[in-house]
Amino acid sequence: MNATHALGWALVHFLWQGAALAILLGVALAVIRPTAARTRYTLSIVTLAAMLVVPIATTLRLYEPVFSSSSRSSGAAQPATEMQASPSPSPSPSPSPALTVAAVKSLATSDSRLARFTELRDRLESALPWLVVVWVLGVLILSVRLAYGWMAARRLRTDGTRDVSASLQQLLARLAARLRVHQPVRLLESILIEVPAVIGWLRPVVLVPASALTGLTPQQLEVLLAHELAHVRRYDYLVNLIQCVIETLLFYHPAVWWVSRRIREEREHCCDDLVVELCGDPHLYATALVGMERLRPATPRLALAATGGGGSLLKRVRRLILPSTARTEYFPRWAAGIAGMLAVTVGLLATGSDRLAGEPTQNQVADTARAAPDTVLRHPDPSQPLAQRWDWARTQARQLSRRTYWIGYTIKRPSWLEHSVYVDRGMEVKGENITISGRLFGDFQGFMFRGVRLARLTGSNDSDDIVILLGFTDQSGKIALSHVHVASFYLPMDFRGRTLFWLGDAADAQSLPVVEALFTATPQPELREDVVAAIGIHGSSDLVVPILLRLLTSREPTDVRAQAAEWLGFHPTPAAVVGLSAAARNDQAGDVRREAAEALGDNTLPAATDSTIAVARTASDPDTRREAVEGLGHKDSDRALTALVAIAQSDRNEDVQREAVETLGEMPNGRGLAAVRDIARSHPRADVRRAAVETLGENLAPAEAIPVLKDIATRDPDPDVQREAIETLGEVHGNTADVLAAIGGFARTHPNSDVRREAVETLGERAPTAETVRVLADIAATDRSEDVQREAVETLGEIGDLGLPAVIEIARTHPSADVRRSAIEAIGEKAPAAQALDLLAQFARRDRDPDVQRAAVETLGELHDSRAYALLVEFARSHPVSDVRRQAIESYGESAPSDSSVALLKSILASDAPEDVYSAVLEALEEVEGGAGIPALIDAARSHPNREVRADALRRLAESDDPRAQKVFDQTLRRP
Repeated sequence: MNATHALGWALVHFLWQGAALAILLGVALAVIRPTAARTRYTLSIVTLAAMLVVPIATTLRLYEPVFSSSSRSSGAAQPATEMQASPSPSPSPSPSPALTVAAVKSLATSDSRLARFTELRDRLESALPWLVVVWVLGVLILSVRLAYGWMAARRLRTDGTRDVSASLQQLLARLAARLRVHQPVRLLESILIEVPAVIGWLRPVVLVPASALTGLTPQQLEVLLAHELAHVRRYDYLVNLIQCVIETLLFYHPAVWWVSRRIREEREHCCDDLVVELCGDPHLYATALVGMERLRPATPRLALAATGGGGSLLKRVRRLILPSTARTEYFPRWAAGIAGMLAVTVGLLATGSDRLAGEPTQNQVADTARAAPDTVLRHPDPSQPLAQRWDWARTQARQLSRRTYWIGYTIKRPSWLEHSVYVDRGMEVKGENITISGRLFGDFQGFMFRGVRLARLTGSNDSDDIVILLGFTDQSGKIALSHVHVASFYLPMDFRGRTLFWLGDAADAQSLPVVEALFTATPQPELREDVVAAIGIHGSSDLVVPILLRLLTSREPTDVRAQAAEWLGFHPTPAAVVGLSAAARNDQAGDVRREAAEALGDNTLPAATDSTIAVARTASDPDTRREAVEGLGHKDSDRALTALVAIAQSDRNEDVQREAVETLGEMPNGRGLAAVRDIARSHPRADVRRAAVETLGENLAPAEAIPVLKDIATRDPDPDVQREAIETLGEVHGNTADVLAAIGGFARTHPNSDVRREAVETLGERAPTAETVRVLADIAATDRSEDVQREAVETLGEIGDLGLPAVIEIARTHPSADVRRSAIEAIGEKAPAAQALDLLAQFARRDRDPDVQRAAVETLGELHDSRAYALLVEFARSHPVSDVRRQAIESYGESAPSDSSVALLKSILASDAPEDVYSAVLEALEEVEGGAGIPALIDAARSHPNREVRADALRRLAESDDPRAQKVFDQTLRRP
């Protein structure tokens, strides 16, 4: 699919994608309190960013220079036909009588629904170019508008401005220091604006109107300036600019404008919160906002003003005085209108949006009729030069009026290719829990390739030779390359029902000029990259290397040159090594340098070792040095070993040092492990020693690893390295008794508490046995660090039934309240429900510490059991400790059924209880699921005998988004 159609489909798909994102945001905003401005602002920003990313991702996904779907308009796969023709073209537009035709069995049934979707797709397809034109015109028009706004905002910095007094500058400096604004901010008086505003990001300017200097009190002016500095601190000008660009690009979707309005509202709320936090007086700030609102002008969109474009000022003032009372339009009117469109679109997409875009919906190996070519024409004389056979194929395609087709042939497998190969950007290969595409090397056992085998189509046997299949399609009246497939011959291929012209075998000397000519004639960078792979797969290095070197040193795009470097790594010639070495050091593109360094490491020529060492030591780019270091791990030589040791010790970049350590551990025959052992003991950098410790654990034999890791865990000066040694010790396989003895010793006696904690956790993971339980119980009782004791309790809980008795004993008798709380949490998570209920009830009644009692009550609520609810009711009504009753009320309200929760909470409200218990009851009523507690909250606000309870209930009604609560609150405000 070409770029225009891919973009058109992306714009169409964004209609439902944008609506879905906006609805998700609306749901999120509906459940998040209006007072949580930062959270709401972040979610809105993320949603708008997703709205930009989604159409881009859709365009990239759909933009594949593959065949159009016009040949599938019949709605069913055409039967495949194999033909054999003479090399001379027939003057007739149809195949000559000499052609013999054999029907290939069709394996697919017709699908009438596909025809309907294809018809719909064709109609939309024809309109896509005009849709893109309209979109481009809209973007251009709005870009002019955006540019005008930007220039208008810029002019405000210079037109009609002058410096303010020194006292105001000092005031701004004090506010900037209190708000932790570190960049210089300039303050100017302006006669063109009538509210304070901030303009700019790198060198922000705060403009204050002349009227504000005389019409506001100093305190009001101070809080308004603080609002502008809050915008500076949050980089709101830059975010607003990006926001305007997204609005311009996605102007046609109402959801984008709705999300953008939410962002502007929450942006102002965030700044309001910062100002109130700074000044501590919301009434003063609200008064200042109201005072400036009557002078509010049409400020350019790119200027951020104190009374700004963030929604109704009344809502903001109401939010400051009575938090959360302003209602928000979570689901705007456009959402209802778009619902119908969503229903239709989702119905279409249920059959697969890929089908609308002209792509198959499933990769099914059984669908061989669609995967097979509709016709196979084999050249009758494969001994002819490939160029002549190629011309024959092009002529046959023209005579048969084929708008899309394949030309294919085989070359000999290169001697340096150790595994099978599969290069195809447009085909997905499926393995267990993985789907991959691109350039693949390996034995491919367990992977599924969509398509049909070539042997049955070409009348030959499966082999490990290389097949080159080149797809062509009619693009605006010109036949052009659209697909490159390079793979081992035996692997299946999906021809998508297109004609195949098969040319037979070809020598490298004949194939390379054809492929190189295709590279020259192909403009698309991705296709040129794939053609490079078709060049590099040839085994004649003397012919291939000069071509790849020309590409490597050319002005081709970075990806093309990186691809040339990668394939040079397969060709063991001096010229390839010299070219890769120069590219790794000097190429301007980092990707090319890194690819060249990696290719040097892969090159099997002995001289490549010295070149790889030189790059690993001297390249200026650390990432290039890392790639070269990794490549040295493939070289089984003393020179490579010596170089890696030196790099691990002395490279100026720690990441490169760690890479050298890991590579030493992976060298063939374990030849680098002695060096890794020395580095683990003596390297001056702790992170490098940690990497060495991990490498030793992965590569040393258990009998060697255990004493080394024990020594490091004991003697290393850095606790993090000691912890790494213990964690790695726990991962050593074999010698279980020695490992456990070592870890147990560290858990008991190591002088560092963090290391003991690591040992405790590792011990429980490695050996959940009775002996481990005994050790951990002893540590929980006697360790001198409470953190270690809690870790031991948590680990005992993770062990399960075996560790549960010890956890229960700790919860009953341990002298530390925090440790008992940890034990109670473990009981709630691991004990059987009946046992947990009995134990938690005992702890909630009898423990001597109220915090432990509260933890037991809270854990009861997490059991979600009817018996637990009964206990919570008992504690909420009659527990002697007020904090425990509050916890019981909160836990019951969160976990019990709504009707039961409301009944309990109403009964407590009707009883004689302390103020803090009443407050907990009101909070629980407010949070009952589905608004079931709102009627009780309304009753409390209207008729509770306690005035403080009535006021608290009314405040919570004001914070609620429930229409019933808003109605009662509004009625209360209207009373005289």
